[in-house]
Amino acid sequence: MSSGQTEERRCPLCDAIMHVMQEEGNYECGRCGSMARFREEQLMAMYIPHYHLRLEELSRRNVELVSLIEMESGRGEARSMTKLRSLHEERQRVLSEYSFLSYFGPFTEEW
Repeated sequence: MSSGQTEERRCPLCDAIMHVMQEEGNYECGRCGSMARFREEQLMAMYIPHYHLRLEELSRRNVELVSLIEMESGRGEARSMTKLRSLHEERQRVLSEYSFLSYFGPFTEEW
């Protein structure tokens, strides 16, 4: 790479190309708004907009879904398997996103 070029970085959160920011050698993602700081190839710190709010929303939704699943399951023979399947699928999506975002916790604390 020539001295006038900067290394291309991809957003750890959404995989879009990040752009170099002026201050402190940080990178910013134009797609999701995250900012990241790297040491060579290693991610050192990251800012994710509304990170803690999103984790709280996901946690609350998980509790709601568990309650809805329990209520529907408690209906015995009258329960709707289609509704139960839909609730379980949504819960899996919520848990998956929560798990993915939680990975970045230590990096957000370093920001």
